[in-house]
Amino acid sequence: MTVTDAWNGPIGLHWADHPENAVAEAMASLSDPERVRKVLGAAGFEEIGIASVTATTCWGRDAADAVDFFVSRTPGLAVSDTTRASMTKTLQPYETGEGVLLRSGVWVVGARRPL
Repeated sequence: MTVTDAWNGPIGLHWADHPENAVAEAMASLSDPERVRKVLGAAGFEEIGIASVTATTCWGRDAADAVDFFVSRTPGLAVSDTTRASMTKTLQPYETGEGVLLRSGVWVVGARRPL
């Protein structure tokens, strides 16, 4: 298996077949710890460690700003005013004096590549 094989393996539909989904697909392509291990292993890394970390994160100054941020993550995405209004309404309960705060999770990955 090559690194390319590990990266392009099945995780749903491949982004090249649906370029409109490329950003979302790419952002989620390493969301599965086993896939991360597979990709790093194919690249020659050893002692791969993965830990889940969750934290409160700020997504915008207010709900409308957070919607702008979410929409900006997929360049060229057309979002109707109705959808934006619905998204804004959904995020309003998370507005605080420090911005729109949501719980977020990431994988912290460490690995060693032999010399």
